[in-house]
Amino acid sequence: MKKTLIYTVAALLTISNYSCKKYLDQVPDDRLTFEQVYERKATVERALSNVYANLPDQNNDRFPSQQGNVGPWTAASDEADYTLPNFSENVNSGAWDATRGEVNYHWQNYYRGIQAASTFMANVSRCTDCNISGVDITNRYLNEARAVRAIYYYHLVRMFGPVVLLGNDPIASDAPLEAISKPRNSMDECIDYIVSELDATVAGLPAIPQATEDYGHITGSVAEAYKIKALLTAARPLFNGNTDYALLKNKDGKQLISQTFSAAKWTKLATAAKSFLNNPNYSGYALYTVSSVPTTTPATPNTTFNRAFVATRDVFLNGWNSEIIFGRGGGAGSYQYSVTPNHLGAPDTDKGGSFLSVSQQMVDAFFTVNGLPIQEDPTYSSSGTSSYQAPDGNDQGSPRVISNMYVNREPRFYASITYSGRRWINPQSTIITSFEFNGNAGKGNISNNDYTKTGYTARKHQIVAGRNTGRPIFTVIRLAEIYLDYIEALQESNPSDPDILIYLNRIRTRAGIPTYGSGVGTIPIPSDMREAIRKERRVELAFEMDRYFYTREWKIAETTDTQIRGLNITQNGSGFFTPVVIENRVFQKKHYLWPIPNEEVQKVPLLVQNTGW
Repeated sequence: MKKTLIYTVAALLTISNYSCKKYLDQVPDDRLTFEQVYERKATVERALSNVYANLPDQNNDRFPSQQGNVGPWTAASDEADYTLPNFSENVNSGAWDATRGEVNYHWQNYYRGIQAASTFMANVSRCTDCNISGVDITNRYLNEARAVRAIYYYHLVRMFGPVVLLGNDPIASDAPLEAISKPRNSMDECIDYIVSELDATVAGLPAIPQATEDYGHITGSVAEAYKIKALLTAARPLFNGNTDYALLKNKDGKQLISQTFSAAKWTKLATAAKSFLNNPNYSGYALYTVSSVPTTTPATPNTTFNRAFVATRDVFLNGWNSEIIFGRGGGAGSYQYSVTPNHLGAPDTDKGGSFLSVSQQMVDAFFTVNGLPIQEDPTYSSSGTSSYQAPDGNDQGSPRVISNMYVNREPRFYASITYSGRRWINPQSTIITSFEFNGNAGKGNISNNDYTKTGYTARKHQIVAGRNTGRPIFTVIRLAEIYLDYIEALQESNPSDPDILIYLNRIRTRAGIPTYGSGVGTIPIPSDMREAIRKERRVELAFEMDRYFYTREWKIAETTDTQIRGLNITQNGSGFFTPVVIENRVFQKKHYLWPIPNEEVQKVPLLVQNTGW
């Protein structure tokens, strides 16, 4: 049998829809041929769905590197840990290498997606009924596939660094090994290719969704947003003049990661982000806000704080709202179960696994209601208790005694974290969550792994009606992220640009906390604006599969990813609220990049392994 590479898989003839259901499930004599798949619009669209099929599905966060092509991004960052063992545990302990199936899983899936896209592009013009009202839609389909292919390369380089660019034509399943064995391209070549491919698709795509059925498809704005993400990865220290990779070269001596810092990469990113924000075709995008919130009792004023709480919660729950640039299918999924506490005796809709255990570091990262880090706000206390009312609409008029750690925090904190003493999110429920040892969701009442390691669970993305009710989408890119990318680029390329404060303060205004400035109602501009921007990003994009990558791209993971802290879940009362080290982690320099799968390196002598592996 001829030897083939994982990244040279044959064109897939199993066509799937967005839910990855098999389409060609007929009896053998009724099976469509390869040529027939591309003859009719209906089967062409299913083939296009197959091209999309390897985009990450964040609903499978509980099964990293096993399902949905999603990695261990949340629980292998300092945001959280998983109580239920999964591959993130191996990453955190350093017990993984190039032979792991999980490493191979992502490499294989993304190259399958790349091959599927190239095959689709080479054949979509065969469609005989893709002309709708005089408009041939095959060009749009081709550009969608081309953009998705570039996005797959983006995911690959973010994980593995420089990879192999296969070219624009699909690779024949019977191509000889010597014809398809290629060395890795340089990181700059990979980014240039991704950016140029995304740029080339914009003119052939609608700028934004034109109809309901367009949601979830690549549009011009989605392509440009991914371009910004790729440029951001290229500009950050990991790939911009990183001398730690001085020896990462192909066997012919070609340097794979440039050893020279380029300020132009930051400028290019700033230009791309500003172009997106000023594009009149994208003027419909805006930070999601609400003008009022339901008032259940007269004691609940319709304040800026309450509106900010609802806005920062519901931006992820209210479908394709004005802030969402790209998202993937929602549903109840395993993620909902992971973030729902295992409430003792509760109905199924209010009872979950408590698996996604938020770290004390993440809890402490949220600002106070005064817009300050907890370390800088003299009103903050980590000890003692107070009677306090959380902003949930189903909990008005019922203040309860909680730890002072959770008193007078910013609205995003209450939209993102479930802590002991908090009313559960379901408005039909009267449950008050307690993660203390003998609490209704505490370890003392649970005989298996369905408890939180840290005394917290995530609340962000959790549908209000309970875990069995699916949300419309899982947000992938939203406007706030573009704002943060833009201001980071400006800070590194032109730190005096007034747009830094303008866009940073837009995020803080929506979050319901004081802005930076010198006027009434503001707080002083931070002396270290780079650090202020990073802190804002950490809070605004918490649990959005981002933190894992940006601590690595900033080259700070050796500091941030060495331990996880949480509450003492073996105790009750004040003993429970004492932060302790939950897990010591192993992070070495080699962990900044994933290893190239060992199987691939063995097959192709031209493939060099990443440094340290």
